[in-house]
Amino acid sequence: MDDALLDLILRRLDEYELAENATALLLAACDGEKSLVRQLGGESTTRPKPTASSTDTAEPAGAYLRSITVTAFRGVGPACTLPIEPGPGLTLVVGRNGSGKSSFAEGLEVLLTGGLRRWEERSAIWKDSWRNLHCADSPSIEAELILEDGGPTTARRAWGADADINESVATMQVKSQKQRPLSELGWSEELTAYRPFLSHSELEAFFGRPSDLYELLSSVLGLEDLTATATRLAEARKNREGALAQAKKSLAPLLGRVDSVDDERAAKCSAALSGRKWDLDAVEAIVTGTSETTGGGEMEWLRRAGQLTGPDTAQAAQVSTSLRGAADILDDSAGSESGLARELADLLDAAVSHIGHVDTTDCPICGTEEVLDSAWRGQAQQRVTQLRQKAKAADDAVQAAVLARRAAASLLAGPPAFLRNGAPDGIDVVPLLEAWSTWLDAPDSEGAAGLRSLADHLDAHAANLATAVNGLASGAAQAVREREDRWAPIATDLAAWCAAARAALGATDVVPALKAAEKWLKEANDDIRNSRLAPIAEEARAIWAQLRQESNVDLGNIRLTGSGPKRQLQIDVTVDGSEGAALGVMSQGEVNALALSIFLPRATLPESPFRFLSIDDPVQAMDPAKVDGFARVLQEVSARRQVIVFTHDDRLHEAIRRLKIQATALEVTRQAESVVEVRQVDDPADRAISDALAVCADDSVPQKVAARVVPGLCRIAAESAFVTAARRKLLSEGRRHAEVEAELERAPKLNDKAALAMHGDAARGGDVLKVLNKWDRRVADTFQALKSGGHNEHPGELRDLVSDTRLLVHEVRTNLA
Repeated sequence: MDDALLDLILRRLDEYELAENATALLLAACDGEKSLVRQLGGESTTRPKPTASSTDTAEPAGAYLRSITVTAFRGVGPACTLPIEPGPGLTLVVGRNGSGKSSFAEGLEVLLTGGLRRWEERSAIWKDSWRNLHCADSPSIEAELILEDGGPTTARRAWGADADINESVATMQVKSQKQRPLSELGWSEELTAYRPFLSHSELEAFFGRPSDLYELLSSVLGLEDLTATATRLAEARKNREGALAQAKKSLAPLLGRVDSVDDERAAKCSAALSGRKWDLDAVEAIVTGTSETTGGGEMEWLRRAGQLTGPDTAQAAQVSTSLRGAADILDDSAGSESGLARELADLLDAAVSHIGHVDTTDCPICGTEEVLDSAWRGQAQQRVTQLRQKAKAADDAVQAAVLARRAAASLLAGPPAFLRNGAPDGIDVVPLLEAWSTWLDAPDSEGAAGLRSLADHLDAHAANLATAVNGLASGAAQAVREREDRWAPIATDLAAWCAAARAALGATDVVPALKAAEKWLKEANDDIRNSRLAPIAEEARAIWAQLRQESNVDLGNIRLTGSGPKRQLQIDVTVDGSEGAALGVMSQGEVNALALSIFLPRATLPESPFRFLSIDDPVQAMDPAKVDGFARVLQEVSARRQVIVFTHDDRLHEAIRRLKIQATALEVTRQAESVVEVRQVDDPADRAISDALAVCADDSVPQKVAARVVPGLCRIAAESAFVTAARRKLLSEGRRHAEVEAELERAPKLNDKAALAMHGDAARGGDVLKVLNKWDRRVADTFQALKSGGHNEHPGELRDLVSDTRLLVHEVRTNLA
């Protein structure tokens, strides 16, 4: 956003407060899309400070047209040049319809913009007929420009033999410099904002869509930055609101899918999302499997059941073998010397242990007194040691039985408790529990016989239990897979939806601040845009006052209203004092005049680099009174701008002549094979000479009067020729228009004007006759006669003076071109 507009906003913020967060967003949006994104992302930005206020608008260096040359384009065949005097002034380009005059106006627009606006709403046939049918040359358009800060410059656009209208090469070349791309003129934005072209079709379509004219005026007021800022804020808000709305919209069908799944996870997710406030944490925990609330449900039961394992039948067989082996060892050791030694060692060991716990030495078995003394105890312990060595085989048999029982006990573990709690529908655990109950009903394993009975039990029931366990586990695992197959896609979609919903909810936190910024800017926009529009509106009313002539429609307020699709230029009118809608009560001629009233102030703003305007066929549908008014408007505008008007309507040319408005008229004629010619008519110098001849030929004019009037008219012709040459020279040197006009104001005498035209310096009047004598002695004598006798009676033949003046004008045009 430009500094001037930003200053207005900052100063208004000081006057009309806005919440801090909304202010930050507003200023970030003013700075651009990237700044707004950073601000929305949490990065703080520095509030800019207003610059020193200034009401002065720097006027850019301007550009005038010197000529337009068209080759093989539209109605022009072989190359033809339309010469235009550079500098402020009015040039009429006249000619009948089909003469080729509009080809120059259209060519200038195509040259500078690359396109033609009147084609935008037309069918393709209009674009396809842009090449001239009678000329085989490659099409080209060339314009000689006088740039106030660059001097003479040639702009050129050319096409190859088979190129399309959009396949041109556009260049520019400042005199004595290298050729460069046309874009280096730097007019891309200005050609839109201060568009210096207006065709008749555009004039009639000027009040097309209400938003179009709003955009035209907004661009010159700098309001496109305000519009862009408002658009950034609105898009940021709409994107956030849209994301949340989309999340809400997509939730209903998603919940429909969730509710269709027979799964406790689906039920919990549905409950978490069915309230006014979504429990996104719960849903994300469920779909990722991290939720504590998912424990104990059917899926948990099925997962645990699917991982269930029964007794290993191979291991059961191995344990059964071990049991039987241990039983055999026990049988072998029973009654053997090893076994008896073990039994006796156990008995003596028990006796020693008993004596250690009682305070007596009497034998507890036979009652013999004082026999179990310490000596006996020592002998007994020694005997136990000897017996234990002999009883090792029996001990090993016992140990083998113990290990075998332990192995069997590890196989005889009971079923997990969850099997008895809420099996899902379709899962029958009764057969398994019965098999497990049978498995656990193992016989007593004491002694060799018990070990063999336990072995028989394992052999009889291990396979049955394993089969029952594997069957249930397989069924549960299959149920888990089926449920997961149904749930997985929904879980994925739920997870994605939760992520989007969480982001949308988080993003909407800033929506109130965005709305506040939008509202503030809209109110500021209304004030700013209409305060900036006021000068244009005032000038438009002034122009309309001249154009309206006999119209009973009076122009009132002109203002920009609305925003978005409702933005428009609102024009208040009164019809015989009563309020009315502008376009509804106006004739086409009045509408065209109103369009000109708005176009001209916009195109002639000081900020525009274009010192020229090109208007094609503006007076169609105008009544004669409005044509006169338009001629006077052109007179005023051409005092500060170079105005080129293309017209086939003789009324404008006649009005300019009748009202004695200074203008250069160029007539365009078209011969066979699209040969176009341009000739000048009614040049101010030629007009003065024609008027002088008319006085000479009018017998009703007294000789004394004619002798005074004719020299004055001849002097006017000479002065006009020198002024035209001076303007051309000074502007070509890169002098500013205001500076050139000031120089002309300081050169009131004919000799001063001639020096300015010849040398660019009015003070070199003493060199004028030297130059004229080099051209032609007769020319110098005529100049002297006009200097001294412009206000006195001419002593010689008046017709000779007029003829000599015509020669002087010709030499000026030839030598000072």
